[in-house]
Amino acid sequence: MAVTEATVDPEAPYARDGLPALGFRNYWYPILASRKLGKRPHAVTVLGEQIVLFRDGGSLHALEDRCPHRGVRLSAGTCRFPSSGTITCAYHGWTFRGADGTLAAALMEGPNAPVERKVRIQAYPVTERAGLIWIFVGDMNAVPLEDDLPDWIHDQGRFFQLSYVDRYRCNWRALVDNWTNDHHAAFVHGHSPELVFQPHLPFAQTLEPKVLSHGRGMSFLGRDGIRSAEFPGLGKWPRRTWHRFMKPTGRGASRNLLTDKARDVYQVKDPYQTRLPGVVLIGRAHGEYTLVQWAVPIDAETTVLFNINCFRRHGWLRGLYDRAHYLLWRGWAHDVIFSGQDRRILERLVPGEERLSRTDAGMIAWRKFAGANARTPDTKSSRLRAAGD
Repeated sequence: MAVTEATVDPEAPYARDGLPALGFRNYWYPILASRKLGKRPHAVTVLGEQIVLFRDGGSLHALEDRCPHRGVRLSAGTCRFPSSGTITCAYHGWTFRGADGTLAAALMEGPNAPVERKVRIQAYPVTERAGLIWIFVGDMNAVPLEDDLPDWIHDQGRFFQLSYVDRYRCNWRALVDNWTNDHHAAFVHGHSPELVFQPHLPFAQTLEPKVLSHGRGMSFLGRDGIRSAEFPGLGKWPRRTWHRFMKPTGRGASRNLLTDKARDVYQVKDPYQTRLPGVVLIGRAHGEYTLVQWAVPIDAETTVLFNINCFRRHGWLRGLYDRAHYLLWRGWAHDVIFSGQDRRILERLVPGEERLSRTDAGMIAWRKFAGANARTPDTKSSRLRAAGD
């Protein structure tokens, strides 16, 4: 049957496991680089909610981006009263407190206007960490930011970060599915700059999904597998391997083999893991570096990907080397090219019923885990607080 609009049900792969189209609420999400928020208010969208960010009085604020008077975007307004922590609508001057969203004044009605009528708009918990602005979107009191951040991000005494942001024209669920060791890497990324001279990545592996000890995500161990094979009637694949002469490093090496130093000194347990609400940690066996990729749902058709490259601190000279290596090589080779290969595939994905196979074991396990364990207002905080990374 030909694919038509009537045959496509975007919720078909996810409804049974309870993965919402606009993402899991009650989590912190990165939304903007701190340097991009200046003196003027800035409009953002996260989990389908339109929000205005602004700085005033030395504080950062996030409010619903709509004046309840006549519906104008507050992001079109300004902070008319410096150091008051307020933002003023551009249409009639209704002014709201950033701390709680209450109406402080209705300027065009005069100073004696009855603002005690309890006009209030939604205020969002917001903070800054690692050069990023984070927003908590939910139906409960915000948990501590550290509850949702891997150590690689929230421990600024040990790590520094370099970030790259990209926009995907696809639903967030497709992007996170892509991180569950679903066996696409050998086919999609085999000729990426990172891997083109290394041995071909293994395929036809046996996947062993495992819930992490702290209960916030899963790891996906791949065992066995092959690097080439004869396919009846077609021939050998991969076909050309003469250029693969380098010793495997990084992604080409085993993602699950840790050095003694990483395990004992750095306490790295699972170098590759996918976490709630939609985060992947891609570590290296030596424990000196981890890439944190965070999928932020904007709306049902758009996702912003934050690539947060985390390096362990070893003094200014090593830090200078790591920054140069990222800017001259890794930022291009991985964050632009490697992730860009995924983006081009996912933006051409047609939602609907799927015919899954054994190579999708990690994705199937992740969907069931995420739907059953996502944070809700009824969830006990003690269950969600991490025991360690």
